[in-house]
Amino acid sequence: MSTSLFLTEGGVGGHMSHIYDNPDLTFRQMRAIFQAAAQGELEGTEKTDGQNLYISYSVRDGKAKAARNKGNIKQGGLTAQELAAKFAGRGSVEAAFNDAFEIFEIAVNSLPIRKQVDIFGEDANVFYNAEIQDPRNANVINYNTKTLNIHRVGHAAFDRETGTVLDVDVSRSATALEHALTGMQSAVADRDFRIQVNAIRNLEALSDNKSLEVAMQSLESALDDAGVADDETVGDYVLARVVPMVRAYVNLPEENEKLLLKRIMGVKKEEINPNTGKKIRKGISLAQIKRNLDSQQKQLVGKLVADSGNLMQTAIQPIEDIVHDFSVEMLRGLKSAFVLDQETEVKRLRAEVDQAIRAIEKSGNEEAMEVLAKQMSKLKTVENISTAAEGFVFDYDGYTYKFTGNFAPVNQLLGMFKYGRGKIPAMKGIVGEMPLEEKEEGTGRVVALVPGKFKPPHRGHLEMVRHYSRMADVVKVLVSPLAREYDKGKEVTAEDSIDIWQIYIQDAGLTNVEVMRSPKNSPVGAAFDFVANETNNASFAQPGDEIILGTSTKGGDQSRFAGNVQKYARDAVTILDPMEYAFDASAEDALSATDFRNALATGEDIFRWIPESSHQNEDKIKNVLAEPEKKTLTMEGLFSLVEGVLTEREMTKGDKNRETRLKKKMDKDPNIKQDFIDRYGKEEGEKIYFATIRKRSMKEEEEEDIEEASSMARGSVAGYSGRGKSEDEGLIREEE
Repeated sequence: MSTSLFLTEGGVGGHMSHIYDNPDLTFRQMRAIFQAAAQGELEGTEKTDGQNLYISYSVRDGKAKAARNKGNIKQGGLTAQELAAKFAGRGSVEAAFNDAFEIFEIAVNSLPIRKQVDIFGEDANVFYNAEIQDPRNANVINYNTKTLNIHRVGHAAFDRETGTVLDVDVSRSATALEHALTGMQSAVADRDFRIQVNAIRNLEALSDNKSLEVAMQSLESALDDAGVADDETVGDYVLARVVPMVRAYVNLPEENEKLLLKRIMGVKKEEINPNTGKKIRKGISLAQIKRNLDSQQKQLVGKLVADSGNLMQTAIQPIEDIVHDFSVEMLRGLKSAFVLDQETEVKRLRAEVDQAIRAIEKSGNEEAMEVLAKQMSKLKTVENISTAAEGFVFDYDGYTYKFTGNFAPVNQLLGMFKYGRGKIPAMKGIVGEMPLEEKEEGTGRVVALVPGKFKPPHRGHLEMVRHYSRMADVVKVLVSPLAREYDKGKEVTAEDSIDIWQIYIQDAGLTNVEVMRSPKNSPVGAAFDFVANETNNASFAQPGDEIILGTSTKGGDQSRFAGNVQKYARDAVTILDPMEYAFDASAEDALSATDFRNALATGEDIFRWIPESSHQNEDKIKNVLAEPEKKTLTMEGLFSLVEGVLTEREMTKGDKNRETRLKKKMDKDPNIKQDFIDRYGKEEGEKIYFATIRKRSMKEEEEEDIEEASSMARGSVAGYSGRGKSEDEGLIREEE
């Protein structure tokens, strides 16, 4: 079995899946892949650990063009000057991208115009998927040579208007590029950056059949346990495992169960949006599944849908473990073509991971320990780090797959150790290094602050955070605590926003991003507090830190940080010019959280707002947004509702002197007023706060009026335990 010269499946980047990710792969085919690999017959390329860049050339303009995203494609690609401006001020990142692109342009200019047209079209019509591997800008693996490595997947012709891939065979153009590379390399032979197409190679055969036999026997056992045959697919296996999990949890009529299973499995169908005429991918709604069910069944169905991701992960886990363990054995003999001393690099990786493990264990952080346990179940021991290659990419039956072995757990552990993860702080310094807070001035972190409402966050927001994650040691996303309503009884809360951010970040593999609820209603105001750090908060700015205040190039956005922020910063904290590092908003489609909320309210497919890396978690994201925040109506909650239904006459009857005394008493605890503001917003919160004071100042004879108002409130909130704050506010507005 052999790979085609250039593979173009899988969209813009040539999507590479693990073999267990393809629901249509039969287990007979999976066995054939194992067999071919073990016998040294699996042909493919090394998977490398660099920075991605799409490259082309405009013969009409006589300039090389680059793209990092769909927005760049739509504008015809970035010139060398535009690419340099995009990465300006980012040190080794800037140098790596600029040098690689400069070499590429010189090399292409050395070709005859006829050859340039054959490869790229007349005006950058075909873009090639490439990766920059530069020792100055290493990720996990330290490469020895500066290389612009052109992949064998992901090359495509694009529609300039939409930025989407055209259904055009570019294999002839790709072959022409490979044939021209020798001449291109000669043109830049005096430079220290080489250009190449990732070499086709075979995975080395296993020295004996032990690992193959273990994989085959384990696979047989897993299939027997699930009652699945060799001719059935990965999708059949997952379904066979999910069904008993669902039935053990809830008993449903056959039709409802089928709909639930389709929802959990992510089954969608294409429909035409009657309003726009565009195709949309529509899944099964919760309302469809819950039709004709009793209240308990509805509640259990909601919990199952919310936990779909975990159910699917649990279902596929036995197969994932088998593939992972086999991949580790297959990659033991794989030597990276870009690392000169394989043994030294492997030892370095083992030492770094060992340090990370000890730091995580010493931290006592329970969440970090859970991540460690999960990754160590795959890695098992640092001695299993046996290769300096990230992995191996191969083609089978028209699909592109990858073996990555232990690179994934190594990447996860080192990322958490160096940069933290979610609420887990960075742990570099706990073992074998001076703690961060004790470092000398000037040796601190580069911290990017990205404040915003994010109700809800969309893929444009993620791209902005991704932009800053590449240039900063840590990115802190500050989410406004104020909720935004999108439909009657439904709202996006700060907690919803944070939950969705965590999905995005994990799916995107951003290990140096932390999302937190802003301690102030204005997250921009919280950013000022962060740099001042008057309370000496360990998670806020520390001496030696350099702060990038997140902003974008869209009109007026820079005004959020107008004025001299430096004067608010604590000693030895440097504020960098925000606009020098600003996110290029023009590179992204015009997306807004308002449109996202409107789509939720109308039931429109939200696929286009979700980052591509999180498409598989669309249902999980929808569930976060669809369910109102659950609350129990406490006496204090009822008390607030009473205030909403009191008339102006009732609220002004109280003893003014007593009201003043009460206000002074309540003002001694600023948290009381702030609680109302955080829950209802400034205007409504202050109104209810003062109404509370007035009510408490009422005289004994007014209690009948209060009881009448309480009855009104109780009647309006029957079954309130499942309602959200927005319904509460709606009641207040309605009664007023």
